[in-house]
Amino acid sequence: MIIATAVLVALGIVLAAPLDAGARLRELLHPAAETEPRPTATGFLRRGGRAPDARTDRLWAIAAVENCAHLLKVGMTPQAVIVTLSRQNDALAPIARAIGLGEEPGRAIAAHSTDLPGPAAEVLSGMAAVWTVSERSGAPAAEMILRYAAAQRDALDAERERRIAMAGPKSTVRVLSWLPLIGIGLGLLIGVRPLELITGLPGQLSIGAGLALYVLGRWWMRTMMRRAQR
Repeated sequence: MIIATAVLVALGIVLAAPLDAGARLRELLHPAAETEPRPTATGFLRRGGRAPDARTDRLWAIAAVENCAHLLKVGMTPQAVIVTLSRQNDALAPIARAIGLGEEPGRAIAAHSTDLPGPAAEVLSGMAAVWTVSERSGAPAAEMILRYAAAQRDALDAERERRIAMAGPKSTVRVLSWLPLIGIGLGLLIGVRPLELITGLPGQLSIGAGLALYVLGRWWMRTMMRRAQR
């Protein structure tokens, strides 16, 4: 009985613990620049490889947009800019070829960025739209693209802040969800016999109502957290 109780309590504690407390703590204590180094044009999709997650995809794409803007600022032509970036990232080679054949930069980027992972394609498609608007309006493309990159990085930082802010509530939800299991183990320690309680009609009704409320509570909390993250 003591062994079973210890197992139940230990299992409840393990299930209630955060999934990656160490990573969460590092993210809270250090800025994003330290925990997640900004990728450069040499780090992502090199030799056609893929980044491990959506956040890395977006980080690379934003860095590529920033590099593009800086190269345009120093006087390089759009074709030279994309060719320079494509030498470091094979995934950008189709865009460089299209621009070399005379296609407008905005159209070329929009048409060929769809082959990239979703988050990177979204960022580069936005840059293509900004570039097209700047060419048609006569505005400086480099400045507009750089502002677009800054807005994208701000949005990514805001998403990170929301994720950090939701870490506490998520841990609380996990602990509260597994408290019943821990409670059974603690009940065994003080001499309560759960099996005798659940064999009767009141116990079965209590279990049914508890399970229904448990499922409803989980759904309610998940819904609130999803809305808070928007």
